[in-house]
Amino acid sequence: MMIVVDKVIDRTETPIEKGRKFSIGKIIPIVLLLTIALFWIWALSPLAPSGHPDKLDDSSFAAEAKILCGLAEEELKDIPFAFSASSPSERADQIDQGTAIYRALVADLLSIAPDQSTRDGRLVRLWLADYLVYLDDRDTYAMKFRNGIDEAFTVTKKGSRWVTDPVDEFAKANKIRECLVPLDV
Repeated sequence: MMIVVDKVIDRTETPIEKGRKFSIGKIIPIVLLLTIALFWIWALSPLAPSGHPDKLDDSSFAAEAKILCGLAEEELKDIPFAFSASSPSERADQIDQGTAIYRALVADLLSIAPDQSTRDGRLVRLWLADYLVYLDDRDTYAMKFRNGIDEAFTVTKKGSRWVTDPVDEFAKANKIRECLVPLDV
């Protein structure tokens, strides 16, 4: 006696589904991998922007600014240190003297700034505007001293950072460390 076993055919699976080798779960990682690879190819290519966004295209302003800022640094050295002040009023006068040196410096830098219609001109003017905010903070600090308020020196915030941060970043990006915010206060 012979037993015949019929083959049971599952008719719920269509031939198209049977041959499908890709699924969404397989496609997403491949797309992500390709996206990352393309990003790095672009980032390392000459097409991607390079350097610091504050870097000037023409370094002639930076060369002149380096000289002017160096002269201001030398002038600042002539002002006595804070601990030598015998009264809050005298300390306020010292702060005012330093601020006057740097206000004159900002005016000199503005006079040699590139044309404001250029990218470099706009960057320099933004930098100097931040510098003026810092100098206004120094004026406020000196006035507090004159009024007998002896508290820590603080500067205005620009976004989530101190206004001195972009001033110093611009100076560093353009290799004019002489133009960093003075630390005499």
